[in-house]
Amino acid sequence: MKSNIFFKLILGCLIFSSCNFQNQKSVSTFNAMNTFMLVQSIGKNSKKANEQIEKKIAELENLFSVTNESSEIFKLNNSNGEKIKISSETFNLISYGVKMAEIFDGKYNPCLFSVIKEWGFTSGNYKIPSEIEIQSLLKYTYFSKIQFFADESIKMPSKMMIDLGSLAKGLASDECVKILKANGIESALLDFGGNIYAFGKKNNSTFWRIGIKNPSGEKIKVAVNVENQAVVTSGGYERFFIGDDNKKYIHIFDGKTGRPVENSIDSVTIICENALYADCLSTALFILGEKGAVDFWKNNQDFQMIILKNDDSILYTQGLKEKIEILEEFNSVEILGF
Repeated sequence: MKSNIFFKLILGCLIFSSCNFQNQKSVSTFNAMNTFMLVQSIGKNSKKANEQIEKKIAELENLFSVTNESSEIFKLNNSNGEKIKISSETFNLISYGVKMAEIFDGKYNPCLFSVIKEWGFTSGNYKIPSEIEIQSLLKYTYFSKIQFFADESIKMPSKMMIDLGSLAKGLASDECVKILKANGIESALLDFGGNIYAFGKKNNSTFWRIGIKNPSGEKIKVAVNVENQAVVTSGGYERFFIGDDNKKYIHIFDGKTGRPVENSIDSVTIICENALYADCLSTALFILGEKGAVDFWKNNQDFQMIILKNDDSILYTQGLKEKIEILEEFNSVEILGF
């Protein structure tokens, strides 16, 4: 009888320890890709997964950085028209960016770095360039002139400069999801500075509740319940400057004009499984403005979208009807697709 009780106690301890081990939570925080990053995962390999994620992001940053002189993007931007052999990751991401630029007829353009640099967004020394200066730089942003070779080499025109900032964190999220899966993680949250990926369910039981900030304040305006999806927001309310003309100039640029975007949108949030797609769309649809974003969604309903407008109104797609929570009052609410 005693041995049986002892066996049950040992078995109970083993089961309890196993459950705790399986539900081990690891949290990592670090700075990369010009933002604060947070990774939290649950599972017996959570610590290992988090370490691999931090290492992977560092590797990608070393490929894509526009300021690190050893990065592939820096070398391309300073190649003076020479053919450069690069990694598969960089080759494929540039190819993707060019493909999306073609889809959006150049309004979204990953080759605008020289223009953005002239406005001072890379250094913090802000200025409003003359129209002559802008047009002279736009000559070097024609992405169709990039040559791609079978050996994963690229040749860019002299003075063209690429910036993958609208794609890199999305790709990083997708790569990190692969790491989570490989380590048997069932629940995790990746927060890469406005690029969120909700992996599995929170504690394997409830949806992740992701808040979307009020562009004109600190409070959370909207929340959305998701699992196994990226939630990526783009807006001009955090990085901007006020010019000598007292106008606000944001960091998101129209590839056609070479100027910061001015429209009725405060922020665009994209929700879908593919984080790279979400990252690119959040920027591209912000540039297009409300009508362009709505038209694109009507023709490509492979994502969900939330638009917060500067008249304090909200528009969101029908697929979010049961998942969205309105936390603060809006002047108007429109559900796209109904």
